[in-house]
Amino acid sequence: MQHLPEKVPQQRLKNKPNGEVKMRKIALSACVSAIALGHLMGSASADTISLRVGSGHPIGLLAYTETANKWWVPELKKRIEERTDHTINIQEFHAGQVAKVTEVLESTETGILDVGFTSLIFYPSKGVFQNFTLYLPFSSPSAVKTVEAYHATIEKFPELLQEFQDKHNQIVLGGTCAENYGIGTKFGWSEFSDLQGHKIAGAGTNLEWIKGATPVASNLNEAYQSIQSGVYEGYLSASSWWHMFKLNEVAPHFTKADFGAQFIHYVTVNMDVWNRLPDDVKEIMREVSEEWALVTAETCDRNDAEGLAKLAELGVEVKDISPEAKKAWSEALKDFPQRMADDLKSKGYPGAEVMNFYMDKLEELGHEWPTRYVIN
Repeated sequence: MQHLPEKVPQQRLKNKPNGEVKMRKIALSACVSAIALGHLMGSASADTISLRVGSGHPIGLLAYTETANKWWVPELKKRIEERTDHTINIQEFHAGQVAKVTEVLESTETGILDVGFTSLIFYPSKGVFQNFTLYLPFSSPSAVKTVEAYHATIEKFPELLQEFQDKHNQIVLGGTCAENYGIGTKFGWSEFSDLQGHKIAGAGTNLEWIKGATPVASNLNEAYQSIQSGVYEGYLSASSWWHMFKLNEVAPHFTKADFGAQFIHYVTVNMDVWNRLPDDVKEIMREVSEEWALVTAETCDRNDAEGLAKLAELGVEVKDISPEAKKAWSEALKDFPQRMADDLKSKGYPGAEVMNFYMDKLEELGHEWPTRYVIN
């Protein structure tokens, strides 16, 4: 089980910038009915505010949905009702009840969801700029340091968040990262060359990390059956996900590869809903979402350590990647960051500037890159 922090460490916050088909039909019907009734709740004069909040992943299996359900929702409700004259009703739709992992951004854009917890890793095109940490594999394994470095980058390059408003009719309330990525496999391996001839899955952009093996696009919700049936033989995953999704039952090897914690999760609010909310509620939503970033990061780091221990307890072969294998793998990826920076530049984004700033920031926080990527 994942455990949430008892409280937010304020000293660090000071430096932070501001049947499934049946269930899905029921949830969608409820949302359509709510839309038909109108957003009385979004009115500044309303006493009761109602929000539909959702994500594509189940509660309790990934840190960002766990903290959304166990911390963000109750904390938002508590603060609004303690500090304002409003009451709030929050309906939660997770695990694809309303939107799959590939649909949360659009569902928040159109107002099917009022607030979406989006995993932008599933949006390699729409999130091409914001997903830049994924273009820098073997970054910091610390989620807390990743959040600190990314928030500093947002402060330097605010256009990273403006695009949600300009293109997707929503405002970013906060963002955080996923846990340190490793790799789980059906087979044991030691050398980078051992991956040759195997099929390894990933989600979205991190498919680019897979070198020496054949990459296969997938997601955690379908990984168990796919590994069991031989569609692929491994998956890029955090250690805690490996046992939470019971993947250890079909693939009993896990390597702590330290691809790094990746900043891929955002909590956003539909802009039309936002414009109807009272100012005091807006302030609290921003406040809670900013703190949620660090709550989730600390949960990620704890889950990473506990996940490795749990896998060993379950009989999984758990090991660190060797320095030689890490160096060989990172060298195989050395042209990837420049290629992505060039792609971002062709689309009008300051990719090289953002990525270099972020790499420098992680180094300031103590990270050593196995291959220091050169990006011009």
